[in-house]
Amino acid sequence: MPLPPPRSRRSGRITSRRSESSRRSAAVPASLPIYSTSSTPRTQATSSHGLKMMVVCASKDLQLGDINKINIRLYNHTKTIALKNLKAAHIKKLVTVRGTVLKVSTVKPLVLQLNFQCLKCGTKFPRVFCDGKFSPPVSCSIQGCKSRTFIPMRSSAKLMDFQKIRIQEISSSEGHEEGRVPRTIECELTEDLVDCCIPGEIVTITGIVKVLNNYMDVGGGKSKGKNQGLYYLYLEAISVRNTKAHAASGNADVISTNIQTNGSFGFQTFTEKDLEYISKFKEEHGADVFRQILQSFCPSIYGHELVKAGITLALFGGVQKHTIDQNKVPVRGDIHVIVVGDPGLGKSQLLQAAASVSPRGIYVCGNTTTNAGLTVAVVKDSISNDYAFEAGAMVLADRGLCCIDEFDKMSTEHQALLEAMEQQCVSVAKAGLVASLSARTSVLAAANPVGGHYKY
Repeated sequence: MPLPPPRSRRSGRITSRRSESSRRSAAVPASLPIYSTSSTPRTQATSSHGLKMMVVCASKDLQLGDINKINIRLYNHTKTIALKNLKAAHIKKLVTVRGTVLKVSTVKPLVLQLNFQCLKCGTKFPRVFCDGKFSPPVSCSIQGCKSRTFIPMRSSAKLMDFQKIRIQEISSSEGHEEGRVPRTIECELTEDLVDCCIPGEIVTITGIVKVLNNYMDVGGGKSKGKNQGLYYLYLEAISVRNTKAHAASGNADVISTNIQTNGSFGFQTFTEKDLEYISKFKEEHGADVFRQILQSFCPSIYGHELVKAGITLALFGGVQKHTIDQNKVPVRGDIHVIVVGDPGLGKSQLLQAAASVSPRGIYVCGNTTTNAGLTVAVVKDSISNDYAFEAGAMVLADRGLCCIDEFDKMSTEHQALLEAMEQQCVSVAKAGLVASLSARTSVLAAANPVGGHYKY
């Protein structure tokens, strides 16, 4: 049975697994009933499971016995929902969210099913753990036994790879509200979705919204809080698309292909109307394009053309140069700018305007930041007691712009920026974790002269 050509919208991807190292993929047309509604996603996934297996076997000349499991991955679902709009009305519904990865936990095996053996009569009882909650049998159901002691048979356990990540909303694209803390949400990744992102990357996640009591941990938790009615939202991921993995690596052909096919480059999305406006803007102004851009940048600040020109060039950036000699360090393409001037000249307004214009801009104040807040922090999970990396300002601004105000008020935090500004990465060795995270960002800083004012 030949497959019809897949459509561009609402198309799923099915992954069949023979073992942990062998995977086969096939495109499924949009006419098949994969998540046709967002209200009952899990029910429709179960009902269409048998149909997908027949389609894969017919298209790949496979037998049903050759496939252990089929994972349904859905992309291009619907319009992305902002994290601040994710409320109780979305529980048990299929949604798509987009954000920056803050924290990534280690990959652990999650027990799905385990057999227990009665210590008195030897009867085996299979137990299925829903959502990973450990629930051993209470008493033996065999007539005349009534034993309450069971031995877990660990060799019979069915396991699945499990990982938790935390994402934060992108303030530049979702609107900036004064005094509001950026929203975050926990996401659970399973099986082939684990290890698909690192802190600082922008991801688009499609999944089912679920609720969890803060005291409902694996070991039973605090008994005094089990009956509380306060729950927290989390996302059970169905598909994860890493934006940085699809971004171009400095090749002009790749850039033009991304703009024409996907309408996007990196994490910045271009519509047909935007591309038409860019072409029209170039035809109207010709060689005077750069001057027009300078006049459009932060128009509330009059003058300061040289300062605006430097900030604009930092926003555009350069091209990273690689040499043939492998022993030489590649030359970075990001431009670092520091603006020094008397108070009251609009330096902070220029930095805030640059952060809002940049597709990925982070604005921090130097007198209220720490080394961990600028680079990366190591935090401990309250449930698993594992340590994980939490991205700081430089890592969150990867492939973007990091604006640091009051640069002269920083005491010793300058040393934490040296490696990030020169090597374009942040190295950390804390709590037994040794790693290096990407920080390919331009640093735009503002400071006052020595003594607070220039001596004219």
